[in-house]
Amino acid sequence: NSIVALAMQPGLLQAMGREPARLLQMVQEVSRYDPSIHNTRRFVAEATEVAGISLQPGDVVLVLLVAAGRDPACNPRPDEFLLEREDRDVPGFGSGPHQCPGQALACAVAAAAVRTLLVSGRLKDAASFTWQYRPSMNARIPHFTG
Repeated sequence: NSIVALAMQPGLLQAMGREPARLLQMVQEVSRYDPSIHNTRRFVAEATEVAGISLQPGDVVLVLLVAAGRDPACNPRPDEFLLEREDRDVPGFGSGPHQCPGQALACAVAAAAVRTLLVSGRLKDAASFTWQYRPSMNARIPHFTG
């Protein structure tokens, strides 16, 4: 999805070419703005109520992680792609005791991969790339076709 951002966000490809040290910021913002994992499911363990809805044990709740990343309560100006976003909340990696311990590593690996593609010149025409998303219940995975 970082490559999609480089293709879609005006001036981003040029900015990353000039300042590749900011690639980690870019990957982190992509993880919030257009995450690979859009949703997950949780199962109700005991009878409860959420937002006025009664839930029973075994009920399934679909958690829209992508929507949380665009919630202004989590991230001010959520529909803007901002590299310098302060206190970026990336719900796709969880939070608190359920935060993914691999978040920093995953973002570093993605940034290194994008850096390698940038240096190789393979992204110079990113604006002309075409892609489709692979069918998936939870993930948004681009498949580049051109």
